[in-house]
Amino acid sequence: MMKTILLIATLVPFSLQATTEETWIRLYEEEILAHDLYVALGQRFGDLMPLQNIPHSESRHREVMAEILKREGVGLPLAPVGRRFQTEGLDALYQKWLAEGSKSEVAACRVGMRLEEHDIADLRQAAKSAPDHQKPLAQLERASQQHLRAFHRNLSKRGGTAQPEVLDPVEFQRILADRKDHRPAAGQAGPCSTSRGPRRSAKENPQGPRGSAGSGNGGFRFRGGFSATEPSTDPK
Repeated sequence: MMKTILLIATLVPFSLQATTEETWIRLYEEEILAHDLYVALGQRFGDLMPLQNIPHSESRHREVMAEILKREGVGLPLAPVGRRFQTEGLDALYQKWLAEGSKSEVAACRVGMRLEEHDIADLRQAAKSAPDHQKPLAQLERASQQHLRAFHRNLSKRGGTAQPEVLDPVEFQRILADRKDHRPAAGQAGPCSTSRGPRRSAKENPQGPRGSAGSGNGGFRFRGGFSATEPSTDPK
């Protein structure tokens, strides 16, 4: 049985059965979409801090998904000529959200909240059918919750409001109200920790690294795993 994941309404199907190769590729490419979308919007709205800070996180999250693909024996996707993504529907979604978010800072915050909310729903769905990867997927979800809160704070500062699209309203408000710091304790690596070189600005690498795990943007290297949790509390 197939269920259409609400991440992109009716564009990308999500299987409720075993997680498939196509699902892992889509989740990997969604991290690229988030990075590229935030970079593009950040170039338009330089004062919107989540758009300046979060692309660095999305690059790390892509590395997390790349490692999961590797463990599943799935090769990194290669987009067809003239497209950004291999997964059908993601190109249209990217253009849709870019157009919507480019209208104003308030609109950009709303797009960011939509993306992170849908990402949370996607990760939760994937974790149900992938017990071997529940820890890194849970870490990715916690990071998406941080990003959701960051966009919500900036939206509120600008007088905007937002309603949940896919999450239960009570759960949505719980996430927004959660202020707990999910960082590992000092001196402890997460179950999947990375080391990385000096941080590069999003504008230095607008397309984001698309190579194999451990390459590109800041020299990420796996040490038997990786941590998707943020190095600090919620982005500004």
